Amino acid sequence: MYQPQNRAWEKLSLYFPFPALKTVTALLLLLLAGCSTIPTTGPVYLQSPGALAETYYDVNIPTHDGKLLRATIFQPKLKAGESAPVILHAHGFGVFRMSAPISIYGTLIYAGKAAKEAWRQGYWVISYDERGHGGSEDIIRVMHPEHEVKDVSTIIDWAQHNLHRVKRDSNNDPFIGIIGESYGGGAALMGSAADSRIDAIVPVTTWHDFQNGLAPNQVPKSGWLTTLIIAGNTLNPGNMDPLLNEAYWQARDGIVGKEIFEYLSPHTTNHNCKQGLYPNADTFFVQGFRDVLFPVNEGILNRECLLKAGKDIRFVGTQGGHLLPFTQWSLIPGYTVEDEVYCGDQKLNMIQAAVSWFDEKLKGIPGAADAIPNMCLTQGYDKGIVVDNIQRGGEAFDFTGLGISSGFAGLFESPLYLFDQIAGLMMPRMKNPNLEDHSNLSGVGRPAFYPLKTFNKATGMTGIPTLKINIDAEDDEEPIVFIGIAVKRASSRHIELINQQITPLRGKGRHTVDMMAISTELEPGDIVGIYAASYNNQYRFSGPGWFSGASLSGEIEVPFLPPTLSPQTGADLADR
Repeated sequence: MYQPQNRAWEKLSLYFPFPALKTVTALLLLLLAGCSTIPTTGPVYLQSPGALAETYYDVNIPTHDGKLLRATIFQPKLKAGESAPVILHAHGFGVFRMSAPISIYGTLIYAGKAAKEAWRQGYWVISYDERGHGGSEDIIRVMHPEHEVKDVSTIIDWAQHNLHRVKRDSNNDPFIGIIGESYGGGAALMGSAADSRIDAIVPVTTWHDFQNGLAPNQVPKSGWLTTLIIAGNTLNPGNMDPLLNEAYWQARDGIVGKEIFEYLSPHTTNHNCKQGLYPNADTFFVQGFRDVLFPVNEGILNRECLLKAGKDIRFVGTQGGHLLPFTQWSLIPGYTVEDEVYCGDQKLNMIQAAVSWFDEKLKGIPGAADAIPNMCLTQGYDKGIVVDNIQRGGEAFDFTGLGISSGFAGLFESPLYLFDQIAGLMMPRMKNPNLEDHSNLSGVGRPAFYPLKTFNKATGMTGIPTLKINIDAEDDEEPIVFIGIAVKRASSRHIELINQQITPLRGKGRHTVDMMAISTELEPGDIVGIYAASYNNQYRFSGPGWFSGASLSGEIEVPFLPPTLSPQTGADLADR
């Protein structure tokens, strides 16, 4: 059952986050593989009778269709007579499992750090390579129900028959949890809908529906699609389903054919929920306001689905998540989730929160997860609010006369950021500005800005703005515009697109949409307004022509926090 394998390249290559370095590392270590083999070991027992030592080792797990999945088993330290639940750790798209405690996952990525901490605190942890990734066989089909999703049940079957002293319920089924980010979060949600043995999950920054996540309103997120397709093909060459590569080249032309979303639709929680196939597990969601691949909206839709199943659902809206390389700053290029967040008057350790979730749901420790609110929404890295539901809509404003006069509006924002900051230092604004003096309604070289409101007291803006907009254009081309909520801070002349969240809209006529969720603090003198652009780097291949234009009018609702909601407590905002 325990197959000797060469693990050196698997472990060491994980220290290099960049594809080129990783490829070179793998080639060098493969050359060394002919000289030596590092064998794996099975479970190690302590000298005292019946006790287990803390250790880890590799296995190959056969699938239902004759493939092999590569996995690392983290065996907990157990006293004689002790048993432990099992946690599956599922990795993100294109990368590999946590093959050792000291690795990229075990050291830097939230889901891996939480899984490692659970192992240290007495859990079996199985970190596995998804199909087509790392050391696992077959091709990448993006959470296909008959392949990647069924593999979750296969791994649980293997654990039930091969791990020692697994904690079991009254039906003799093992207590099972899953934690994973992005692709791994999809494995947790989809696997839980298919296998009732899964008791608790922690899906981190994952999708509800691929069409919403990858091409909202029929506009492809070409920035992130490029990043994902390069990562998948570079780190796992030859293993990508050809349909995925074909769809990417369509997206480069600014369109996505219906075939890819017809293929991917059954791979989503949205599809399962419409079929009444709800995830069976108690769920602790983690989703990020700065995440521009799978924004907070995706987590909210997942939460609403699972609430219908009557499960215990908690939700933390962090600041991190999928942060587009070369566009959004992050310590780890492309992805980060903070280890600590503020929820009202408490600071929540996110790693321990995940372990505590499993302590209550898998070990049966009463009240272990009480520190996790029903819903915590951060407003930055040092403040957050506790609410019962996220606010949709809010204070209503009519707007007219807003326009885009060229395809360059938004293209130069990165180099002009420093200029704006210097100008703000030299010529700070007054505390009570006249809104009309700060409008830019033309959208020629820079994004248009339509001021809506200023404040004389500190407050917050947290929720999902709603938009009813009319788009008109003089020519026959199909206009594409990018709409967001922005703030011109009292201390700066720069117009800050909140959380870098932008909502794309394609075509003339009337559009009624939920915009991307946002969350921030507002200081006296801040001006909140509508941001409209014809270019955004998240959609770098999906904009209109350089000389296109559009006129915009309509109504927008902005989720300002009500006066009754203090910075440290929450209220039910669902009906406001």
